[in-house]
Amino acid sequence: HQIEGTDRFIRFGVNVRFFNIEGTEDILIDTVGMSTLFLPDLQYHFHDMNPNWVVNHAYNVASYILEHDNPIQDGETIDGVADGQMCREIQWKCQYEDALIQPPREVLDICMGEYAAGRR
Repeated sequence: HQIEGTDRFIRFGVNVRFFNIEGTEDILIDTVGMSTLFLPDLQYHFHDMNPNWVVNHAYNVASYILEHDNPIQDGETIDGVADGQMCREIQWKCQYEDALIQPPREVLDICMGEYAAGRR
């Protein structure tokens, strides 16, 4: 395959999963596979945003975490999404917590501001 470096692992070793939360408008997107390298998987619990944008964001953040040996600390922010593109003007808060969906593991939860769902 033509992909090289960290993006090659992200493409073939990380799975982004999509779940509709029954009885709500909420969506959960998470990653599985980062923990094989002792790095955090990601989790997004949200509503009212195009899930394809969030999937793309998850792949970008996973690639960043792998390439930079997870520099994101609990409570820090990362660039959010506007019109399908990463946007510096929008900042989403990150926190480490237990995954909402199996397998049990610690994940980096991305709180999507006005799009966030659930209690934090």
